[in-house]
Order: sequence, then C-alpha cells, then structure tokens
Amino acid sequence: MIRKLTFEDLNEASRLGGSSTLSEKTVLEPAAGQEGIIAPAKYTAGSAPTYIFEDRFINGEVVRTVLVDSRTSQSNRLEAYITQAIKDGHPVFSRMPRIKVTYRFVDEAGDEVEKSYLEVQLPHRAFDAHIRVGDVDGKPASEFPEYVRARNSTADDMMPLFELSPITVAFGAWDSTRNKNQLRIASPFNGEIIGVLANQNEDRPVFRAGARVDPVAASISFNSSDAKTIAKIIEPEVSGKLKTKFEKEKKGSAIGLGAIPPSSDKTNFDGIAVSSIIRTHVLSFSTLRALRFGKGKEGDEAVRALIAAMIIDAMAGSNTELNLRANCFLRESGEPTTILDKRFGDQEELAMIGLEDADALLEQAYEQARVKAGIDWHGQVLEVTGNPLVVKSGSDDESDE
Repeated sequence: MIRKLTFEDLNEASRLGGSSTLSEKTVLEPAAGQEGIIAPAKYTAGSAPTYIFEDRFINGEVVRTVLVDSRTSQSNRLEAYITQAIKDGHPVFSRMPRIKVTYRFVDEAGDEVEKSYLEVQLPHRAFDAHIRVGDVDGKPASEFPEYVRARNSTADDMMPLFELSPITVAFGAWDSTRNKNQLRIASPFNGEIIGVLANQNEDRPVFRAGARVDPVAASISFNSSDAKTIAKIIEPEVSGKLKTKFEKEKKGSAIGLGAIPPSSDKTNFDGIAVSSIIRTHVLSFSTLRALRFGKGKEGDEAVRALIAAMIIDAMAGSNTELNLRANCFLRESGEPTTILDKRFGDQEELAMIGLEDADALLEQAYEQARVKAGIDWHGQVLEVTGNPLVVKSGSDDESDE
C-alpha cells in the first residue's frame, strides 16, 4: 500500500539536497464520453482566434496535442481556490497577510459602488499597477515604507515581501516596470492541461456557432436618425467602440437585435475531438530552496516548508472542482498519480493528496514557521485605495496592444 505525503517529506525537501519535485498527473476525459468534443483555451493570431497545437512526447512517441489550459491559467485556478478559502474563513489562509485594493465610484444609476480586489486576484500580485497607482492613508502606495521594503526584497532575503504578501512569493511575480531593483521571483508551481488529438493526421477544430432567434423581427436595420436615437439610449452601458460601430452600420445585430443564422465560419471555434486529456501539476522544491528569508538555516527551511504546504493545499483545493470554461466539461478517468522525486533517478509514488490531508500539512507547516521563524499571521491587510482615474478611464474593449 502506497503511503501519504508527510510533513517530514516537506521538511526534507526544504533542506539542501532534498527532493527536487513533487509531481501530480491526472488523466481526464470529456464528460460526454469519447465521442464528445471539448473547448480548449482560445488564443489570438493577429485578430483571429485560434487554438494552440503542439507536439508532445507521450508513452514513447511524438503525438499531436492541443493546449486545453495553460500554465498561467492553472496557477490562477490555484489562486482562485485560495481567494475563496480566505472568504470562507479557512483556518490558515484567512489569517495570511494580504494586500487589498478598494475602488469606490458612482455607477450609471447614481449608486455608490465599492469593489475590492486582493493581490492574489491581480495579474502581477503585489507588484500590480492597481496597487502601485493607488494610495495608502492618502499617500502614494509606491512610497509607503512597508511596500517599498517589500519591493526591495532579494533572493537572499525575501522576508519583507513574504511578511506583506506570502502569495506573491509562493506563485511568483516580476516587478517589471520599476526603473531599478526589478525583483523577479520564479514560481515553484507549474501546471497545464493538454489534450491528445483524436485525429493525429490533421489539426481539425470544429467550426460552428448557434443561431439567435428574435421573435419580434428577423432583421432590424435603422435609418441614420433612428440609429442616433438608439445610440444615445445605449451610450451609458456600451463601449465607445460598439456605439461607433452601431451608428456607422445601423444594424440591430450589433447591439443584440434581430436574428442570426447558424454559422460554420472559420473564426467560430467550437471545440475539438481528443482521445485523452492530461493534467499535470509540478511543485519544484529546488526553486524554493533558492530563496532565503533572513531567519537562519532552520528558520529559512521552515518558511520554505510553509510555502510548499500553501501550494500543495491550493493544488488539492483546485482539484476538488473541474470547472474550466463553457463547453469544456471534463471528468477524471481515475485518481491522480503523485510522484515524489528522491534524486538521482529514484522516485516514490504517493497516495493522492486530498484536501483534508493538505489542510493538516498546512497547519503543521504554519505552526513550525511560527516557532522557528517568528511567522505571525493574524489577518494583516495592507489597505490600498484604488485610484479613481483607473475606473473613470476603464473599458471592457480589448486592448489594441
């Protein structure tokens, strides 16, 4: 009988010469069965949508695959679990220090609105522009001493950043817009989902889009005067680009009026057939061991073990739901295969890491870090007021960059 991952495994992996990686592989399949298609992640090629097709080496041969979920997306899914865990009062994550940006503004109806975002939800985490252009207690956040010290962290002492935003150290970030001291942290986590194409001879996505039936009229077009009147009505709720397009074309279809026939246009990517789907998660202990926290040998090892436990808990939490996107309904074909690298070609298969076990590891790791490194989590939040100019200038139009 294979054993479970233990707390001592994490401690050994946090020391010099310990395990290189913990990897987890899960074989998935379309929930509809082998005959079903799935919707992989869409990318752009110029202005057109596309899927990402790649050659991979699987079971001793090169096979053609499609990227179902990218490395960045898988990291975001782990972070989404942590965000929800914080909101749900998780015994450890809810006490973790964090940065919160709050925007306050008046909406189109004249109501006062308040929206808050944690750094774990922002693209660049602690270094995100929403934080940098905000303010703390009426002064620029970028000048707040605690934040400046965090940005000045180095691989030799990551503690100022870890004390402010542990999640940034755990999942990596790059302070790329700074004119000096651009801290770049490699994430110790890596994950993705790929699908092995059912048709190995040709990349053949399914192109189709459903019809829209309008019970009032199949086609609705306006004259110039009426188009301007309608445009004025919808102006507060639509983007400037859409308003301009509607006024120019005068077609109701631009704003959701009238019927649309079904289409098989080559831009309407609907899915693709796959023979198997593989999800991989990798935690690199080697990457963690490159970081130091100014707490001495045992203290630094304890902080590394805590970060590893955070990521493992997020992996287990993310695994509890297989919710990727519309028309990509998946199910597990079996339990994940979990491998602990023992160095020099030696590997050990471990039992699946369930959420209950992962929570227990995280609690042990936090308690050890508290004792050995003085880590003290009690729900500290750096409150940042979002710059109102960001909301004023915002739009859901896609960037031209």
